[in-house]
Amino acid sequence: MLADQAHRARRIASTFGRIYLGIKANQWAARRVPPQEMKARWSRFNRRSAEAIFKLAVELRGLVLKGCQFIGSRSDVLPPEYIEVLSKLQDRVPARPFSEIRAVVERELGMPLSEAFSEFDEQSVASASLAQVHRAKLQDGRDVAVKVQYPEIRDLVHSDLSNLRALFRAVGVIERGFDLMPLIGELSEHMPRELDFCSEGINAERVAGFFEGRADLSVPQIHWDLTTTRVLVSDFVEGIKISDRSALERAGIEPSSVMQTLLEAYCEQILVEGFFHADPHPGNLMVLPPGEDDCPATVVFLDFGLAKELPPAFRQSTVQFAGALLQGDAKAMGNALVKLGFKTRTNSAEALQSIAWILLDMAKRLRNQTYVDPEVVREAGEELPRLIRENPVVRVPEHLILLGRVIGLLSGLGQTLGAKLDMLETILPYALGVSPREASGRNSHE
Repeated sequence: MLADQAHRARRIASTFGRIYLGIKANQWAARRVPPQEMKARWSRFNRRSAEAIFKLAVELRGLVLKGCQFIGSRSDVLPPEYIEVLSKLQDRVPARPFSEIRAVVERELGMPLSEAFSEFDEQSVASASLAQVHRAKLQDGRDVAVKVQYPEIRDLVHSDLSNLRALFRAVGVIERGFDLMPLIGELSEHMPRELDFCSEGINAERVAGFFEGRADLSVPQIHWDLTTTRVLVSDFVEGIKISDRSALERAGIEPSSVMQTLLEAYCEQILVEGFFHADPHPGNLMVLPPGEDDCPATVVFLDFGLAKELPPAFRQSTVQFAGALLQGDAKAMGNALVKLGFKTRTNSAEALQSIAWILLDMAKRLRNQTYVDPEVVREAGEELPRLIRENPVVRVPEHLILLGRVIGLLSGLGQTLGAKLDMLETILPYALGVSPREASGRNSHE
């Protein structure tokens, strides 16, 4: 185990170390090389770096693969070479041998595979960081998806956390003011939950309850009689990957309407129910084409290993923040950030107000987009780190870190789909405490 951990540590450090040195070398070269030549040079470097990261993630799996899946969904901020290469990690990771999978299932269920299922496809339909999924049939003929945890994944996760802790500590020494250590704390808390498939099943059923009465949102049913901490059995759903824009259009589905449905689903989870699916990468979202009787296309949520309960005061603080945002009041926005749990080393409200000004500017430019364009990201990326270095934010609440991750994933998906929505028009009614669905329900009873 110690030898394996040392090997993983060397692979992680060497891969990202070479990329870091390459970035620095290119930044130095950019002062002397003509822009057009430099553009081509960056493109070649980005592709080589992405391929090195892909190889590392597939080799090491575990926490490294999960982090790279997130990176591969950020088409709004990362160069296209990274997206093209790393997006393949979402659901095309090389599968494990069937013999390993069969052994886990039979050990967990305490019975032969043929006794639990009438059919079980040896070829996986999806392989990811912690588990892979196989299609099967129950004894009554129903199609199900069987999610099976890799046998050694628990040990790998602990090893990766140790390696990443050392790497992030080193980054903090080299790049002053760049503190990644809080992320390790978040990962240490969340990963055990993702390794418990019973917890995932409970999360799925809870969110399914939020969508009752909506034909355009769905969560597969869990089969508890065949579910354990390492095996999860649910209804099998065959649809279109949500990021496959051309397939959606061929099926007569408007990508913007899909994005609108997804945005409403997250408003409902975050601002109405206070509990949300925290891992909406494209591999976890599918779309079912419209059925008969004018039924709409349906967005299906998969994989509830990462979900989060929001604190009771979150909605009230969000309403205050939304009100300040509407009024363009950066001071009130800064005060709302304090109530949301942000802290600075000097407890300075002024520092958070400075950050609020940047957020206010981004919100204005975001109004008719589902994603922040690269220019906005570049400007914010230059200004926010400066403000944080001057008066560092030392505590960003855990739930806001996950919300930021969700926003980033949805932002990248919105750009991929080319969706053009008025996000503020959709979000603000929920933030102000009026769910459009609740409002329509009240109107129908008046």
